[in-house]
Amino acid sequence: MAEEKKPTEQEEVKEEKKETKKTRKKTDKTAELEQQLAEQKDLYLRLAAEYDNYRKRTQREKDALNGEIKVSVIGEFLTVLDNFERASSNADSDFDSYKKGIEMIFTQFGDILKKLGAESFGDIGDAFDPSMHNAVMHIESEDFGESTVAQVFAKGYKCGERIIRCATVQVAN
Repeated sequence: MAEEKKPTEQEEVKEEKKETKKTRKKTDKTAELEQQLAEQKDLYLRLAAEYDNYRKRTQREKDALNGEIKVSVIGEFLTVLDNFERASSNADSDFDSYKKGIEMIFTQFGDILKKLGAESFGDIGDAFDPSMHNAVMHIESEDFGESTVAQVFAKGYKCGERIIRCATVQVAN
């Protein structure tokens, strides 16, 4: 039978040293990887906190800007409101001056809308566009072409290309 060869004491010591070196290398590598992981985790947490702060800051700036815009628009319309109050307090005066005052307020209101970038649309004779007009009635008429606005009940308004309110119209077929 083949005899098993027993390692000598020196061979055992050499083997233990090899295993110790391997273990030390693995431990060193593990420590290095743990340090890299900790650094990456720290970086991730810092970036997450930075993003959260950025999001909060931009939301505060957006809210502040919205507040400033509201105050500006309300300020523009307060002069119109003042003029309506003056007109209502003078309602007992003669009709022509009262009518002229209301027309001036109407013009002032239109000027404010233009200043804010709003414009009206929806005139009689315009081609009917369902994306801009809300047809509440249809009539048969030879005075107008097909799918033409025959009557305007309420003008539409837009700011740039964005529709604020569709025009309410009667359409001729």
